Amino acid sequence: MEKLKEWLEQLQLVFKNKTIDALFPPLIFFVANRLSTLEIAAGLTLVYLACLILYRVFKRHTKKYVLVGTGGVLFSIGLSYLSGEAINYYLPGLISTTLIVLACVVSLILRKPLAALASHITRGWPIEWYWRDDVRPAYRNVTILWAVYFTVRLAIQVPLFLMGEFDIYFIVNNILGWPMNIVLLITTYVLGIKGLRKLSGPSVEEFIHNEEPPYKGQQKGF
Repeated sequence: MEKLKEWLEQLQLVFKNKTIDALFPPLIFFVANRLSTLEIAAGLTLVYLACLILYRVFKRHTKKYVLVGTGGVLFSIGLSYLSGEAINYYLPGLISTTLIVLACVVSLILRKPLAALASHITRGWPIEWYWRDDVRPAYRNVTILWAVYFTVRLAIQVPLFLMGEFDIYFIVNNILGWPMNIVLLITTYVLGIKGLRKLSGPSVEEFIHNEEPPYKGQQKGF
């Protein structure tokens, strides 16, 4: 139970309250497109986004949060509407997945693992800690895992996209979306913590306070 609680805490740190924002637009677009026309699907999704923006403003969420949550969907709707092809709604997702793979590879070549950069942005820990030889390999291994996963994901999705299989793509995209992302994040956390402990480097707190070895090491948080 303690491990499960820890995993849930880590997932909440990453997702916060963004899951519903990401799930509803493609669902609305898919259902409306199947029951009516592409124009109606685009219109209903835009209405939902407008309501979402008003809700976020009313709740006084930051403008950055609102833009991040809706910008990508607006771009997707625009592509599908202008091209007249519903499948193009998923093109931005394919592009972003491709960019993630490229970012993973480039970061590994530069010895600045993407997983470390993502953790630094999310948690705000000192970037110098991530580059230590007794810390960086744990983030390197996780970055390799990310690169493999997203490459496999592209190998599945690209053929479906090129064939215009909108219905099948919707199903596959939902399976490979939040469900698999949660599995990936939990796997990342478990392997990452295990890797840090094996490397016997300092925890973030020990690093900040310039403590000397032997270190207790990072026990929670990756």
